[in-house]
Amino acid sequence: MISKVAVDRPKSWYKHLGFLLWALPETHHETMGVAPWLMVFGRLPRGPLALLKENWCGQRDVPLSLEKTTTEYLEELKENLRIANSYAESHTAREQQRYISRYNLHSREKTFVQWEKRY
Repeated sequence: MISKVAVDRPKSWYKHLGFLLWALPETHHETMGVAPWLMVFGRLPRGPLALLKENWCGQRDVPLSLEKTTTEYLEELKENLRIANSYAESHTAREQQRYISRYNLHSREKTFVQWEKRY
């Protein structure tokens, strides 16, 4: 996913790196069906929504010197998450095609012919 971002956005790939790395621990392993982070640490990582909830509920303080307004930050966050999602979807589609070609290598399409009754 990182190389895809570097190719698509060569001058600003480093800006999206944090969002990609943030999304990686939360992705589920296809075979096991659970996130690798859960297997290693026994809990899911805190993603963007958990941090936002902590902020809104007053469980975590926000720094006072913010560079952007809340609206600008949320719009940029939305765009960055959309980009990370598109890269994850393209990666998933490519991996699914690879699995299909690997596991269906010796499979054949089956056809059945109905026989006529003879008396």
